Amino acid sequence: MASVFVNMAITLDGKIAGAFGERVSLGSEADRREMDRLRARADVILWGGETLRKARCPALVRDPALIAAREEEERPPQPANAVLTSSGRLPGSMSWFGPGARARLILTHEGAAGEAEAAASGRAEVAVLGKEEVSAAGVVDYLAGRGFDRILLEGGGGVHWMFAEAGLVDVWHVTLTPVLAGGAGAPTLLDGPGFSADRFMRLNLEEVRREGGEIFLKYSAVK
Repeated sequence: MASVFVNMAITLDGKIAGAFGERVSLGSEADRREMDRLRARADVILWGGETLRKARCPALVRDPALIAAREEEERPPQPANAVLTSSGRLPGSMSWFGPGARARLILTHEGAAGEAEAAASGRAEVAVLGKEEVSAAGVVDYLAGRGFDRILLEGGGGVHWMFAEAGLVDVWHVTLTPVLAGGAGAPTLLDGPGFSADRFMRLNLEEVRREGGEIFLKYSAVK
């Protein structure tokens, strides 16, 4: 059975980016090590289209020891990279499309397939997973069918919401950083319409670790 886990650094007030659309790096080197460790566990790393358009680069494991450990386990040196896009519009000049030892997947629906194929230009595989929209369950089923059983979500909040609302996130790894961002419209760990009070998602705290000014938290979903 496929497992879905989230990893994200957030501000003390729950934001993952600024209110004005800037790309920011919230975490310290300790957080980047944690990101590397979790990426090394994943079979595929999934981003939303807006996250990729801002980052433009692939999601890679940096630590040579972690890469070597993957290879010793007879796994690819890098996890596959997947992007979930409702528009299919992805800049073809992004380094995400560049050479590298990783599979590249664009997940979309029939209405955006043409745009996605044009962006991919043979450098990524386009998977059409719905007629007018893509469901979280459809994404998990497709990725699991490709042998990607450990699915890591790294943003944005809308993608997290899509999977959380469907009850498909098993574990949340959250780095709490000593930053306040403010902004009513700033992206958060979990965007989307939100849950009514009687449907709030309940979590079990499994791990707490402090490094410097950051707190690393691991929660499992209450099923």
